[in-house]
Amino acid sequence: MVSRTRFHDDWLTTMSDAQEVDVLIVGAGPAGLATAHYLGMYGVRALVVERNMGTVAEPRAVSIDDETLRSMQTLGLDGPINEETLPGYGARYYSPGQKEFARIQPTTREFGHPRRSGFRQPEFEAELRAGLSKYPTVEVRFGHSFEGLEQDDAGVTADILDPEGRRVEVRAGFLAACDGGRSTVRKLLGVELAGSSFNERWLVIDCVNDSDETPASIAYCDHRRPAITIPGPGRTRRWEFLLKRDEDEADLLAVGTIRELLTPYIGSRDVEIIRKLVYTFHARIADRWRVGRVFLLGDAAHLTPPYAGQGLNSGQRDAANFAWKVAAVV
Repeated sequence: MVSRTRFHDDWLTTMSDAQEVDVLIVGAGPAGLATAHYLGMYGVRALVVERNMGTVAEPRAVSIDDETLRSMQTLGLDGPINEETLPGYGARYYSPGQKEFARIQPTTREFGHPRRSGFRQPEFEAELRAGLSKYPTVEVRFGHSFEGLEQDDAGVTADILDPEGRRVEVRAGFLAACDGGRSTVRKLLGVELAGSSFNERWLVIDCVNDSDETPASIAYCDHRRPAITIPGPGRTRRWEFLLKRDEDEADLLAVGTIRELLTPYIGSRDVEIIRKLVYTFHARIADRWRVGRVFLLGDAAHLTPPYAGQGLNSGQRDAANFAWKVAAVV
């Protein structure tokens, strides 16, 4: 480890291979990028490190709520992000005979935006990343992996590995762990996740160039195999099917099986699948969100079942809540 100086008023460092910032953000997902935006808006010096070489390319969260859009308005990003949403879609519920028995269509806009809108996470993250260029106090480094940390009363010292495998030391007043559900920071701190993982498994299918223009999610309430379909912007659509306990994941991911699952709902209509996977629901929360000068945000702090995109949306609330407080302290 490189020898280091202690913090002093002008936050200078004498080490050519070390860097000092107010806040180190580990993870450049939605929570990390939004945190960086808020800190940049407050003039706080922040460094974001992300082990991947860029933001996500595949669909993940598909629903954005009014609070997150209000947050984007605060950051000056609501214009481009709203252009890439399917605003204000509702929900419909069908019986096993595919007869509609309930419909929900939120119409109020307490936060100035629709209660729920369809969106695409890759485009959302790309807008967040591009928007950071307006802040001279914020830097983002992709391809940099977090390796470990030490902390004392004055701050946190983190070891970072750059794309060439060289170790870089970063000294920060605070560290925001936005590194997801498998958070390395959380594990190093010995923080436990309380809660449970459900036994149910769900097959998720993401499609593009979909011809169904129904402006609502549809829940097929069939005890034999519940299913849901969720519309998105630009003719995108997600399907989710419950797996039975004795079913093999590989069998359900086969093209022929997926076609069989979709046929009762779409008939012979063509679908263009860009992503398919099986996932298990988690409902877990960290027993501590703060250890000294390290804070857990987003999925590092809490994991929720993915209904209505509440994992991503709650992470946006974390970013706004953490940033103004740490900025006041800095």
